[in-house]
Formats: sequence, structure tokens, C-alpha cells
Amino acid sequence: MLGKTENLKKARIIFLILMIITAITIFIFSSQDGEKSTATSDGFIKKIVTIIKGENIEEEELQKITDQISFYVRKMAHFTIYTIFGITTYGFINTYKIKLNKKILISLLIGIIYASSDEFHQLFSNGRSASIKDVGIDTLGVIVGILLMHAIYKIIQKVKNKDKNMDKKI
Repeated sequence: MLGKTENLKKARIIFLILMIITAITIFIFSSQDGEKSTATSDGFIKKIVTIIKGENIEEEELQKITDQISFYVRKMAHFTIYTIFGITTYGFINTYKIKLNKKILISLLIGIIYASSDEFHQLFSNGRSASIKDVGIDTLGVIVGILLMHAIYKIIQKVKNKDKNMDKKI
């Protein structure tokens, strides 16, 4: 059976790998030029709308729906990928023995710095621009990811403590 230290090291490595994979995914999406980025989003939307509305949807209606929701889907994509980044970052930082408020602050700062650098990176992709609004959306995603992971850790701790108390009674 693995000791607590070995489990912590394994968790640290796993979360670091997941954090890096998420950061690379964000970087790849940000490297797309404006035309490819829009085509990727619109292609995703059209597939979903076609699944919901059926294969018989007319192209004009499909395009109209795509145009109406594209902005929101793109912003939700920002929020979602950064929620994942917040989860993996907090998971990684949580493997260190530091105070809870510092874990949260460090995770949040990493998320904000990466979101800001991501927007800066987009300045170098044709047809893309940097947006403070997107940094805000990304940061909200990171916060939600951190809160989700923190809640999961709290639930796990309660279950473990409950199991320990049950063992003592037996």
C-alpha cells in the first residue's frame, strides 16, 4: 500500500500534466487565426444545432441560429476551458503543504497571469485581438474551477473522517 507522501507525489504529477495539457490546448486555440477560430466555433455550433433541430434544417436557418449564438458559445468556451485550468491548477497547488488561503491565491494568480498572457498571445494571431473582457471571463472560469475542486476536497475529507469515525466505533 502506498504511503501518504507517495500518493501526494503521484497526484502532484498527474495534476501538473493535466494543467500543462490544458495550457497547451488554450495556446493552440489562441494560435488559430480569426478565420479558423470562427470556423471552428461555427462548425461546432452547426453540429449541435443539426443534432437538436434535425438533419432537415435549412442552411439559411442554420446560419441564422449560428450567427445569433456564436458570441455566447465562444465566451462559454473561454469560461469552460479556464474552469478546467482552475481545477487542474488548484489540484496541483493543493498537493503542497501551504495554508488554504495561499493555495487559493496562488492558483488564482496563475490563472489570471495565464489568461492575460493568452490574450497578449492572440495579438500575434491574424484576425484576433486581446480583450480585457475575455481575461475577466477566463478569471471567472478559474475561480469556479478552484471552488469546484475545493468543494470536492472538502467532501472527500468529510467522507474520510466519517469512515475513520465508523472504524473507531467498530
